[in-house]
Amino acid sequence: MVEFTVKEEKLVCSFLERLDTTYCLKYENELFEKIRKTKMPIIFDLQKTNYVSSSFLRICLQACKEKGGKNFSLTNVCPSVKKVFKIAGFDQLMPIN
Repeated sequence: MVEFTVKEEKLVCSFLERLDTTYCLKYENELFEKIRKTKMPIIFDLQKTNYVSSSFLRICLQACKEKGGKNFSLTNVCPSVKKVFKIAGFDQLMPIN
C-alpha cells in the first residue's frame, strides 16, 4: 500500500518495507494516477523501505521525467537502498536524501 500525505505543499508517497516487482505492479497505476493529478512536487519517502527492485527504479525514473528533476525527490533512504540508486546513476537525476 502507498500512503499519500501532503506536507509543506508537497505530495509525500510513503512505501512499505520491500518494493519488489509484485508490489510495484500492484500499486503502480494508483501511484501514477495520484502523481498526474497533482501540481505539487512529489517526494517518495522510503523510511520503511529496505529493498527496491528494478521495477521501483523504473517507477522513480518515470515519476522524475513526468514531474521534472527539481519536483521529484527521494527521502529517508537507507544506505543499502541509496547504494542501488547510486549504482544506477539516479543520484545524478534526482535528489536522494
